[in-house]
Amino acid sequence: MALFVSALIIGVSLGTIYGLMAFGMVASYRISKVVNLGQAGIAAFGASVYWWMSSQWGAPLVVSLFGGVLVGGVLGAILGYANLKLANRAKGLVMIFTLTVTLLLFAWVDLIIPAYNITPPSPFGQGGFNFQLTFITYAQIGTFATCIAVVLVTTWVMRMTRFGMFVRAIYDDPDGASTVGIPLGVYVVGVWAVAGGMAGLAGILATSRVQLDSILLLFVMVWGLAGAILGGLESFALAFVGGVSLGVAEGILGGMLGGDLGPGLENLSAILIMAVGVLYAGTKRRHLAHLQT
Repeated sequence: MALFVSALIIGVSLGTIYGLMAFGMVASYRISKVVNLGQAGIAAFGASVYWWMSSQWGAPLVVSLFGGVLVGGVLGAILGYANLKLANRAKGLVMIFTLTVTLLLFAWVDLIIPAYNITPPSPFGQGGFNFQLTFITYAQIGTFATCIAVVLVTTWVMRMTRFGMFVRAIYDDPDGASTVGIPLGVYVVGVWAVAGGMAGLAGILATSRVQLDSILLLFVMVWGLAGAILGGLESFALAFVGGVSLGVAEGILGGMLGGDLGPGLENLSAILIMAVGVLYAGTKRRHLAHLQT
């Protein structure tokens, strides 16, 4: 039982990071109809900025966290602006462009960080406490609480503010929104900036748990994309829940069966679960409008 609880806690903590990444991908997709594969590169670069500020410059962790998220937001805004400039191009081409940006940012990160493995300090400190024979770290609690808080605040902004009202109008009818005077460019860049900030935060939270590694963050983006697809790239709620579900599946399979399965097979099992879910979502073609915003 203790092993299951431990695996579940790890899975939920990871899943909220995947869900946060999925949330940002749905936001950028709905406003531009482009799958934003630049999230992984932004996550890696935001995490490297956080590590550099905290470990090399000696900045407080809170300041370093803000710096990493801010850099992620700036990179997201730049990608959003580039998306506007490429609006007349095929969406597939723009998606490949965002993937190219990720690869370039990965290369930049590899130049910044040392050759040896590094683990950035957790913004929530070290230590933890025992619960039901399971040691729960402050980093796990902080990660869970932060991701949930960001999603709830963003949802409130989308539902209750003028900014959110205009963004939803663009989501539903871009031409109509432009006709009534809503500046599409400003809001497209703004939404991509928010998505970039979420990616930067996800990268910081993920790497402070394990290590700063570009390949690791590529997998975080893959799981986030899978969560977004489970939500049909339209539903914020389903995308976040999908990301959490994938994290839970990965955590339980890895924690409960990792010793019995061959190397990497727990990830393969989670991928199979993801594939079944994506196939089901695509087959049903569910349009859950009441869950979209």
